[in-house]
Amino acid sequence: MVNKMNLDLVKWNKIYENNKRLDLIFYEKYPNEDIFKKNSIEFLVELGEFLNETKIFKYWSIKKPEKEKVLEEYADNITICLTFFRELNMDLEKSYPHLETKDTIEIANYLYEKVSQVMHHSNIDLLSDIFGNLLYLGNLLGILEEEIINAVKEKHKIIEMRLNSNY
Repeated sequence: MVNKMNLDLVKWNKIYENNKRLDLIFYEKYPNEDIFKKNSIEFLVELGEFLNETKIFKYWSIKKPEKEKVLEEYADNITICLTFFRELNMDLEKSYPHLETKDTIEIANYLYEKVSQVMHHSNIDLLSDIFGNLLYLGNLLGILEEEIINAVKEKHKIIEMRLNSNY
């Protein structure tokens, strides 16, 4: 892993701070849950939902991916990843490592392998690696940084609405 993704840190820090705020509200609303373990499973599920919407592995499908659905699922992955960043007291860095391949299937399999390690081996290097490869996969799929940021902002609005209701 030599290549790195650079981020607009001003925009990402705003996203991250809002993500932290929503996490704290969530944890206050649902105390005494084994949230870390459950979030580890959620991360795997969300990764699967995102990849399903991209259709990168569906060689038999003639349907094209719907960008809005792809972005929605992608935002779920970024949001849950940032939740783990908060759990580990991580700061956003200037760049994130990613694989040197352009093979989206290879990156998807790599992400599954790494995300499955989160529950038992969660650390800064692992989460940075996952985040970098999530961003890189999005880039390979033609998702622009501004689209990611906007999708996460929309996801945050939905989360906040759910937290303020009996969802």
